[in-house]
Amino acid sequence: MDCTRIRNIAIVSQNGSGKTTLAEAMLFTAKATKRLGRVDDKTSCLDFEPEEQKRGISISTAFHNLSWQKNQIFLMDTPGEDNFIAEAMIALRVADSVVFVVDAVDPVKPQTLKVWSMIRKAGLPVIFFINKLDKERADFKKAIDAIKDVIDMRLVPLSIPIGKEASFDGVADLVKMKAFSFKDETGAPTPCDMPSEIEAEAEELRNNLIEFAAESDDELLEKFFEDGELSQDEILAGLRSGIRQVRFAPVLAGSSFKNIGASILLDSIVGLMPSPADNKTVKGKRPNSGEEVEMEVSSDAPFSSLVFKTMIDPYAGRLSIMRVFSGTLTPDGTLYNASKDNEERYSQIFVLEGKDQKQIKEAVPGMIVAIQKLKEVSTGDTLSTKDEPILYDFADLPTPVLTYALKPKTRGDEEKITQALSRLKEEDTTLVVTRDAQTSELLLSGNGQVHIDATVSKMKDKFGVNVDLSLPKIPYRETIKAVKKAVIYRHKKQTGGAGQFAEVHFDISPLKRGEGFEFEEALVGMNVPRNFVPAVEKGIQEAMASGPLAGFPVVDVKVRFYDGKSHEVDSSEMAFKIAAIQCFKKGMLEAKPTLLEPIYKLTIFVPDDNVGDVIGDLNSRRGKVMGMEPSGGGMQVVQALVPLAEIQKYVLDLNAMTQGRGTFQMEFSHYDEAPPNIADKVIKEVKSDED
Repeated sequence: MDCTRIRNIAIVSQNGSGKTTLAEAMLFTAKATKRLGRVDDKTSCLDFEPEEQKRGISISTAFHNLSWQKNQIFLMDTPGEDNFIAEAMIALRVADSVVFVVDAVDPVKPQTLKVWSMIRKAGLPVIFFINKLDKERADFKKAIDAIKDVIDMRLVPLSIPIGKEASFDGVADLVKMKAFSFKDETGAPTPCDMPSEIEAEAEELRNNLIEFAAESDDELLEKFFEDGELSQDEILAGLRSGIRQVRFAPVLAGSSFKNIGASILLDSIVGLMPSPADNKTVKGKRPNSGEEVEMEVSSDAPFSSLVFKTMIDPYAGRLSIMRVFSGTLTPDGTLYNASKDNEERYSQIFVLEGKDQKQIKEAVPGMIVAIQKLKEVSTGDTLSTKDEPILYDFADLPTPVLTYALKPKTRGDEEKITQALSRLKEEDTTLVVTRDAQTSELLLSGNGQVHIDATVSKMKDKFGVNVDLSLPKIPYRETIKAVKKAVIYRHKKQTGGAGQFAEVHFDISPLKRGEGFEFEEALVGMNVPRNFVPAVEKGIQEAMASGPLAGFPVVDVKVRFYDGKSHEVDSSEMAFKIAAIQCFKKGMLEAKPTLLEPIYKLTIFVPDDNVGDVIGDLNSRRGKVMGMEPSGGGMQVVQALVPLAEIQKYVLDLNAMTQGRGTFQMEFSHYDEAPPNIADKVIKEVKSDED
């Protein structure tokens, strides 16, 4: 297959803009599917997961392909829900261009700027498709104006609607300067007369797009100034050049539900968007040296690809989904995993068609293909030839912002939970599963409440595991604020046989925050044989596992072991260990023990008009705002230090304050002393739980 005839498209939008329905319309129009799938009646071939059908939203990127004008178009239908935005980020990493779907009724939604910033960062050419023009209050011009107000890109309408709201039934193609009606849902355009009421607008916008086309090329611009006109081929060439240079973005009108405009969108993808070969080369690094190298984007170059997604198919097993960047892949061979420095054999190659797979004979640059049962391959790995190894960067994914503790509803299901989460993590690399060493809780972290809930539902539906969710226990610590010298404890126990005797003398003092534990052996003389010193240190470390206030681990303490007493018969390692434990506990109580709480650093991206609300909210959470600076696009970056206990569900509150426009990242910073009222409350809660 000629890679110049391949188009690779990520379809993105905010939630509810009709993106999946548009993809279904494109597939049906190109006769890649036999019926026009609907999300609402659960007939979509792209939203096929039970969880997607139950919620009526896309949760995972779906894949399909179609043939149009002797070109092969690979579609990636990404989720619009903010909880699953990482899926769109990954698709943009491997796409050559983008279709941005806009709701004509509600064009600028909370996630608009977030999605747009991802596209701009990827540097990809984009087509805007103004959707739902058949709906009440839909307005094509107002939608374009609203989008212009929030993005840094010039927009060029290539088609305009014929009719409005319920009477919308066609479009005027400004490139061909022809009108088309769409009388049925097949998506086939029927030529019709240009309505008189839009003739002036069409002429004006036609001249506008010619000017945009001309400015993309010096020769075209010169001809335009001389003749005042360009030929059809020259217009297309100019538009193609400007779009591929990301100097402007075309805008199309349509309705995915009525299948109006999908065919013109397909024409535009084939005629205006880049093929893989237009990029000439793709950059990567040598696995060992890190040296930057470029691979030629050609069917004849050495093979290379990036595995950007893993799916667990109930019949086919693990499917490794990859974007081919160079070379040609044929069935039955060996692939070199440059990320893990090993080789793996494979047999068949597939293209994905919703939940189905179709076997193919070769894969060339730009194609999205899948291979079954690659045992050691995981998401993010680069597959290439061993003679010409290369590593490609993966997507920079968001860090989790919400964590829950998982408990099985049925006893004995702990192992099943671990196995289920392991499988789900293969499919969703943004899930983080950890075991808290202090609390022993199994923790699941994700990108929001819907993300967590969907994961828990999948555990139940796919693996038969039911779990309860609870907020994790806060990993508090205990320490001391004062120096306590000459803490003495004697352990003496006399039973029928040999007795136990040990006496230890400690100085206990606080360390700087984060220094942990320091043990100093400062014995003079032979009151304590030196062979008992390790037992003393071990006893202290055991005692530090449970502090005197509420049983939390003790940190940032120094113990100086300077004297003691022993008995030549009754002293033993066990006796000195017990004495050390008790002496340490006694000293802790006398050295002003206090509770430490974990403090996290928040980096919050906030719309300008919500900064005051967010800062006020941080202050109410005992947070310290460390700085603020503009980040562009009407956003501010706020840096703050906040106790973990105050932000366990911060993502939900930030969404409410900013109408979903705010985002944040969090990372552990340090431990700090909890205020007395907070410490008293925590200690009381721990003790009441123990009673």
